[in-house]
Amino acid sequence: MGRMKKKRAARDARRQPGARPQTAPPFPQAEIERVLRLWDRAVDSGLMASGTETKYHLGPDGTVLSVAMGRSGQVLANGERLTPSVAERLREQMPLLAGMVTFYENNQLAGRGLDGAPEDGVMPLLPPGGPDPMPPVDQAALADAQAATAVLVRQGKVAEPVGAMVIPAQRGGVLFAVGGRDGELYVNGRALTQDWADHLRTMVPELASDIIRLQAMRAEWLDAPPEDRTLALAGGCTDPNCLTPH
Repeated sequence: MGRMKKKRAARDARRQPGARPQTAPPFPQAEIERVLRLWDRAVDSGLMASGTETKYHLGPDGTVLSVAMGRSGQVLANGERLTPSVAERLREQMPLLAGMVTFYENNQLAGRGLDGAPEDGVMPLLPPGGPDPMPPVDQAALADAQAATAVLVRQGKVAEPVGAMVIPAQRGGVLFAVGGRDGELYVNGRALTQDWADHLRTMVPELASDIIRLQAMRAEWLDAPPEDRTLALAGGCTDPNCLTPH
């Protein structure tokens, strides 16, 4: 019965003026083979075990996002660790799959791995939606954060906060994040240690997910040799409600 309904629907669509039956996009064989080679390299480098199950999400534009769990429990995407910088690059490379990249990134930050992931296959295009209304910036909180950051500037730890990431909260409060000359990530005038992150979560609980994302970014920075991170946050926030002055 269901098959007959589908046939009738296709026939009716053909009869409508200007209507064309939808066709599935061509299978991206070359891109799949490229991603398979990336997984082979991940196995050879020890990131994941041979035979680990991988998931494949195909964009309507021929892009491919493949994910798996690594040996140490981290999420891997297209053969590499899904760090904040990798997630940003993948969102730029495959904008039609950006939502899937963010899904897995958020899962990793919450320790859920691949739980709740959709089935493999072609991902439907979502209707475009505008950003949420920009919350008013708490000017008093912003001034306090800028004053605390100015102390870091005088100490030589931070350059003039060009490219600072400013994230306002709906109910007041703000996160003012800057990259330090010493490779540190400072938020509201202090290094984003675990204690300071916990304190910030009590001050602006609705920005808890942003704090987690900044913590992940800091952890990635600290894994590498110290370098000047003055401009590292410029354009680093994909949230439409994030203000990033340059």
